[in-house]
Amino acid sequence: MIKWDDKYSVGLSCIDEEHKKFIDIINKVIHAKQRIDNSKELTSILNEMNSYVLTHFANEEANMIKSNYPDYENHKKEHQGFYMQLMALHDSVSKSGPQLACEILEHLKNWLVNHIEGTDRKYIKCFKEHGLK
Repeated sequence: MIKWDDKYSVGLSCIDEEHKKFIDIINKVIHAKQRIDNSKELTSILNEMNSYVLTHFANEEANMIKSNYPDYENHKKEHQGFYMQLMALHDSVSKSGPQLACEILEHLKNWLVNHIEGTDRKYIKCFKEHGLK
């Protein structure tokens, strides 16, 4: 299980709450990984993640535009890359079955941690200067 930790916080409650939801979804993968026949469950969780990332990325990108964030294009490309990888994982689960759970879990955890602790931290000052809390 991944527990929310202040090291994941970007100091903006609206974004931190969305990042907590990511962790909740990843924790669902951890639970599913413990079951033998979990391909349907993993597919369902990945559907939830696909839907959620579209909402979260749209919110984050809207704040970037509103704040005139200078690295918007690069950040958006990173979001798009993750979404494409997520879609590929989704396809793989339907073809490969439950053994893919570990790969999915590692990918989601690594991306989330690296993205929050690296890429997302870059916009904090800009967002706060433009009144986001």
